[in-house]
Amino acid sequence: MNFTLDPNYVVGFVDGEGCFSITVNKHHGRLSEVRLIFAIELEESDEEILEKIAETIGCGKIYRLVYKNHPKWKPHCKLKVGSFKDIDEKVIPFFTRYPLQAKKKLQFARFCRVARLIKEKKHLGGDNIKEILRIRKTE
Repeated sequence: MNFTLDPNYVVGFVDGEGCFSITVNKHHGRLSEVRLIFAIELEESDEEILEKIAETIGCGKIYRLVYKNHPKWKPHCKLKVGSFKDIDEKVIPFFTRYPLQAKKKLQFARFCRVARLIKEKKHLGGDNIKEILRIRKTE
């Protein structure tokens, strides 16, 4: 039986376990690539809750992870949203409508600032990359 979760439950869960990541990949002699990623990683036994969170938010893909360098670690699952369209149209509106309450709200605010720059095509070029790096470092 599929059902969506209470949005406030999702907010609390993400406040504790979620990540709003801003990555800047530098390419040899080319423009840097700026990517936004929303993710939650848990032990594999909690995969069902990640599926329900993805359904509630309306996007995301679940990946299985095995850490070969850490043989005592149990396998993990990661809910990941890397599509800018899904971030812009689903993740940001969800957490704007249902605001985060803990320190993740600051991470989310930075995430949204960079999303606006990307949407306005201001993530291209050296000075704009410097601004994104500055936003990312801001505590």
